[in-house]
Amino acid sequence: MNKRNRILGIGCLLLAASTAWAQSDFGVWTSIEGSTKLNKQLELSIEGEYRTQDMSTMTERASGAVNLSYKNKAIPFLKADVGYTFMYMNYPAETEIKFKEDDNGVLTDVPKHKNVDAAYWTARHRATASLTGSFKWNRFKFSLRERYQYTYRMPAQCNRTRWYYDTYHQITGAPEYYLDEDPNSEEYSYMVDEKKAKSDHKLRSRLQISYDIKKCPFEPYVEVELYNQLDNAFAYDKIRYTVGTEYKINKEHKLKLFYRYQDYADIDEVSGHVLGIGYAFEF
Repeated sequence: MNKRNRILGIGCLLLAASTAWAQSDFGVWTSIEGSTKLNKQLELSIEGEYRTQDMSTMTERASGAVNLSYKNKAIPFLKADVGYTFMYMNYPAETEIKFKEDDNGVLTDVPKHKNVDAAYWTARHRATASLTGSFKWNRFKFSLRERYQYTYRMPAQCNRTRWYYDTYHQITGAPEYYLDEDPNSEEYSYMVDEKKAKSDHKLRSRLQISYDIKKCPFEPYVEVELYNQLDNAFAYDKIRYTVGTEYKINKEHKLKLFYRYQDYADIDEVSGHVLGIGYAFEF
């Protein structure tokens, strides 16, 4: 391969990477976690987390979690845990176009109106139950975690603006969509949309490989986690790819740093990149 072709190839790769990044989101996840051993088998942990979204320009969620894990010396390779998380979620503004139907009830490509929902906040409750198996080989540690996750989203309200489509806008030169500001009209444009409560059940399968570097405070790891929807015929929901490290300050304190890519199956969801920073301590 000559120099020109190499430069062209590198340019194409950079262009593809920049295009993929432009079509993705980016967020920063920060967390602080404290844990304590209740006895030789039980450990209690409490965690607070803050996440951003939309190229890290707005809040995605703030959450608090409590987790209880159990490990028996008779089966040291297996750990069980249960947890609860309270999340306060920020849902960004959203636009959805509705299309007209023909005489047979089939959707056409002619818009009827578009709904513009304002951003809103709502709470989520989440319960989890996990089983993790692990083993060591030389300085490598392999672990597989299976986690059941139930999430309940509380009902909420948001302001909605409905823009009606003007079929004749190309002839008259009027805007494509218009507002009807007459509250007595059947096509009144301002309303409140009720977001109903929702719940979902997922199975999260995570494979992780870490490496204990001899006489080094860093412990790097890689992991992949698959989300399956249990209430939708076990359909795949998303995959997380993560590479990160833990830095042991001392026996009681450590820092966490990771990069994560989230790949959603739903085309309406925006896949994206995450930078995670955390601090964990024992008390």
